[in-house]
Amino acid sequence: MQTAFLIRIVSVVLQYGMLLFLFMFVLRVARLIQRDIKGKAAFGVRETTAAEAILTVLQAPDASLVGRRFAFTAEIAIGRSPDNDIVLNDTFVSHHHAVITRFNNLFVIEDLASSNHTYVNDECLQQKTYLQANDRIRIGGVILRFER
Repeated sequence: MQTAFLIRIVSVVLQYGMLLFLFMFVLRVARLIQRDIKGKAAFGVRETTAAEAILTVLQAPDASLVGRRFAFTAEIAIGRSPDNDIVLNDTFVSHHHAVITRFNNLFVIEDLASSNHTYVNDECLQQKTYLQANDRIRIGGVILRFER
């Protein structure tokens, strides 16, 4: 009689424990979704300062990158390696593919001897090149728009 009663109590405790665990899990997922939605809203259009430029991802094999905006003032490194400012998970992108640096008040893009080259407005980059507003940069399967 006593063991049946203890088994029933343990069963009820485990059931309520599982419900509590499930509730905590759903709450955690809801918070993560809310944070993600707020993060995506932060990629909206905003004014830039005179010293700032923005790269906007127009097309990418990884759909989560499309629409992302990367603002920078001095330099931004692009490549597949995690130590880049913009990490592109694409096999056609070199580990350290390209870099954009500010020179005076202009921005210059340089291909870092990548295997598959960097293209600006569908022209293969042969040397350092000054970027103009709305230039399209193609690195692997990713297309970025330079904004000023």
